[in-house]
Amino acid sequence: MAAGIATETRLGHLPVPLCGLAGRGPLQFPLYLRTTAETLVLYRDTNAQIAEDQLERLFQEGVRELYIRPTDRGVYLHRVEVGLAEILNDKRASVERRADVLHGVAAMVADEVLSQRLDRDGLQRVQRMLVGASSLVLREKGAFGALRGMLGASQSLSQHSVSVSFLTMGLARQVMGADPTTMVHAGLGGMFHDIGRVGNEDLDHDPDHTERGYQTLRQLGLPVEVAQVALSHHERWDGTGFPQMLRGQAIPAMARLVGLVDVFDEVYSTQKTPVGVFDALRILAEAYRGCFEDGIAIQFVKLFRQG
Repeated sequence: MAAGIATETRLGHLPVPLCGLAGRGPLQFPLYLRTTAETLVLYRDTNAQIAEDQLERLFQEGVRELYIRPTDRGVYLHRVEVGLAEILNDKRASVERRADVLHGVAAMVADEVLSQRLDRDGLQRVQRMLVGASSLVLREKGAFGALRGMLGASQSLSQHSVSVSFLTMGLARQVMGADPTTMVHAGLGGMFHDIGRVGNEDLDHDPDHTERGYQTLRQLGLPVEVAQVALSHHERWDGTGFPQMLRGQAIPAMARLVGLVDVFDEVYSTQKTPVGVFDALRILAEAYRGCFEDGIAIQFVKLFRQG
């Protein structure tokens, strides 16, 4: 080991779980070990190999995480993406740390997948990530709260899609029950509700994105209820939405959830003066009165009151 090189507080190194670091070829970034509250030392340098038994020894010595440089976060997330389920199942790391990794991988995957025409490889990446997310949220108390706390104002299509995806998963758990398949479908609907906008993000008014999104998702073989989200997430409970001006129960159930979450995230993210979550909920209730099913709206508020 090298001598102590920096303080965590001064350089802002990022903690990462031990799980997921071993194997998968040489490291493409250095790993640091905290030896005191303020001191980090180099544990493994770039291009070094790291084995599972080495990480197990660290765990036996009481080490629960290593550290990376902020500039290496993207490379780290690519390394652990394939083994995300393993990380999320590893209770040696806190639920908050695992939720942080999940959110990081989700943001990276969404940014890369939604930057181009959706294909089957991109779809598989999103599905794999959402299966892991569903498992974590359903299995561990506090997981959704930790994940929810990492969602911020959405400044891009990919950020918006991640926020809508995870919040819809939480809302589906409240409204539809804790079923893993339903949770994943809710996450897919949220992630791809605006897939018809890809390539047309600069259009201020683009009602045709709903039909384009529906056709894209059906062509890729996604379940009808997921594709219907892309088509119907702008329909409104009082019949004032588009493209079909559906009303009430005629709106597909999953689209009702995503429609509410979609508008909430827009309200939360676009105020000239930033507002808190509950101010955004108040604005939503006042500006969109009658647009959303009361029971769903009540459950959505509960998502933010819990924990």
